Amino acid sequence: MFCRAIDSGHPEWASKAAFSLGLLLQMQGDVAGAKAAYQRAIASGHADTAPLAAHSLGLLLQEQGDVEGARAAYQRAIDSGHVVVAPSAELALELLRRSSLPPATSE
Repeated sequence: MFCRAIDSGHPEWASKAAFSLGLLLQMQGDVAGAKAAYQRAIASGHADTAPLAAHSLGLLLQEQGDVEGARAAYQRAIDSGHVVVAPSAELALELLRRSSLPPATSE
């Protein structure tokens, strides 16, 4: 069902189906499939779905240890200016940055 909606090219439903497929595949442990589905939703440019997919991709990449990929995905969500997703991505990016800092040394 998801694939039919995605392949339809419908401006609203194709992007939502790609995002939903990404979530489903991620829950099933299909990391490569989830990444591809999220990328497709991002590429749609849909005002709501693309930022959500970018944020979700950032989370997935962070879980996989791909810090640079996660940063890029979060930044894309931030750059969207989406009223809900952008602030959440800003927080995620800040937390990622802090967790990536080397530990402070005491002298």
